[in-house]
Amino acid sequence: MDAMRRHVLAPVALGLAVVAAAAGAACADDGDDEDAAVPSGTTVERTAVPGLDARATLRGRLTLDGAPLVSEFLGARVIRDDGLVAACQAAIPAVIDGEYSIPVSADVEVRGCGAPGAEVLLWAYVGDTYVYSNETVEWPGDGGSATFDATFSSAAPEGASTRVTEVKGLLYERDGTTPLPGGTVVEAYIADTRCGITSLRYADVTEGYYTLIIAGPDTLRTCSELATVTFRLNGEPVVETAVNDLGGGSRGHEINLTLR
Repeated sequence: MDAMRRHVLAPVALGLAVVAAAAGAACADDGDDEDAAVPSGTTVERTAVPGLDARATLRGRLTLDGAPLVSEFLGARVIRDDGLVAACQAAIPAVIDGEYSIPVSADVEVRGCGAPGAEVLLWAYVGDTYVYSNETVEWPGDGGSATFDATFSSAAPEGASTRVTEVKGLLYERDGTTPLPGGTVVEAYIADTRCGITSLRYADVTEGYYTLIIAGPDTLRTCSELATVTFRLNGEPVVETAVNDLGGGSRGHEINLTLR
C-alpha cells in the first residue's frame, strides 16, 4: 500500500471503518524519527510545528489471540480523564512479529491528546478488521516513553475502546474555499457539553484533513446517542451539524466544516 494511504488510514468507532485520522502524519515506520513528522513536499518548517518534543513514545510487544501480532498499521487513541477521546498517533507504523514503537502526540501538538491523567489505547488493522487493545497505559508524560505490552482479541475486537462517533474532513473559511491553517482547533458540542476536541495538525497543510472523535455516554453521560452535534472552529460556529450515532457508518462521516 502506498505512502499516502498509510497517511489516511485510521479507525473509527469500534474499529469498523477507515478515516483520515493521520492525514499528513509521518509515513516512516520508525516512530523515533522526528524529521518524519512533516511529510515530503510540505512547506512547513520543522521548527514551526509546536509540540514535536512533547511526543511520547510507546514500545513493547503485542499479541493477537496469544500469538505475536503482525500488522501493517498501528495507531493510538488518547482517553482523557474528562472523558474526551482523540486520535493521537503521530505516525502509523507496522507491527513486526509483535514488536512495535509508536510516537503519540501530546496536547500541545494536537488538542485533546496526551496530558496528565490520560490513558493511551492502541489499535491495529488486521485482515479487514480494526482491533483495539484490551489494556490501556497511562500517558508517560510529555517527551516521555513507556514499555506497553498489550493484547488483542479477534473474538472481542473492540477491546477497551468505547462507543464513539468519528468524523473527518476539510476546514474552510466563510467563503467555503479558503482552507484554514494548521493549528485550527475543532470542537464538537452537544447542547452545552463539549464532546470532542482536536486540532488540525501543522503537517496537514497540504492535505488539510482533521479527524475528530465525538465521545458517547460511555465516557460522558451528557454526550447522548443520536443527539445533534454542532461544531466550532477556534471557538467560532460553523454551518454544518452531525448526529452522534456512535457508529460512523462504513467509512466514517466525512464532513467539511465551514465557518458561519
